[in-house]
Amino acid sequence: MQAKKKRTAAASSPRPGPRWKRAVVPLLFLLPVMLFNLVVVSGPALGTVALSFTNWTGFNAPKFIGFENYRQLFSDQTFYAAMVNNLQWLVIFCTLPIVSALFVAILISKIRRGKVFFRVIFFLPYTLSTVLVSEIWSWIYDPLQGINTLLQKLGLHHLSYWLGDTHIVIYCIAAAAMWQGWGFLLVIFMSALTQLDPSIEEAAKIEGAGSFQQLWYVTLPQLRSTIMLVLMLSVIGSFTVFDYVFIMTNGGPANASQVVGTYMYQEALYNQAPGYASSIALMLGLFAFLVIGAFAILRKRGWEI
Repeated sequence: MQAKKKRTAAASSPRPGPRWKRAVVPLLFLLPVMLFNLVVVSGPALGTVALSFTNWTGFNAPKFIGFENYRQLFSDQTFYAAMVNNLQWLVIFCTLPIVSALFVAILISKIRRGKVFFRVIFFLPYTLSTVLVSEIWSWIYDPLQGINTLLQKLGLHHLSYWLGDTHIVIYCIAAAAMWQGWGFLLVIFMSALTQLDPSIEEAAKIEGAGSFQQLWYVTLPQLRSTIMLVLMLSVIGSFTVFDYVFIMTNGGPANASQVVGTYMYQEALYNQAPGYASSIALMLGLFAFLVIGAFAILRKRGWEI
């Protein structure tokens, strides 16, 4: 009787197809994505690598020059200045927006009503166009009709040309970017706070832990994976910043706000040196690869990223 049931079950179950079909059919479903990746991502990336070894103006035929672009890059003072500005941007955006967004998210999580209202209000600037935000803040920094007019009414006559001062211009642009972007970090932290285990915090209260001790030993350890994710996004975004600088100052004055993205753009279009710009792009990609590799090492060592 049992043998008859086994034969019936075997007859009713679908027979596996040929081995080649089981291997090929999944690849056919992946083929459109693979072709899209080849055309949009892999193809241009390989083309950038090839152009970085050439002297090309965009009009004539590319001429192979070996590592000459990279020799010029390592002695290019403007490139080093742009890298320093990118590092300053990185330090700013890995500290102020993350700390402020986390602090405000914790405060909002303590209230019982109005969480959605605050989330919408703080997230609203992130929905605006970057071009629009840059133009608004350029008007605010205008020395004749912007914030200086308000400061003059307050009796502050020793005013700065905000986007014309080489010492503070990069911080003025970063302030505009923070105003728009920190609400996105706030929403991420608020979403993470709603998923925390409240029983752990209750147990800490019963044990006599204060507010700071609960924050340091209970809340922040549970948010470590979210903090590391936000930190990784901030690091990568710091090396790919372009639009704010390009619209507000275009790298000026005197390259004081120049970043790698704007310098690469200027070399490719203004100076008609796409080959040299490709070498700059590869160096930028190398830094991003090193950052991602560092986070991968931390994840392998047990960090929740």
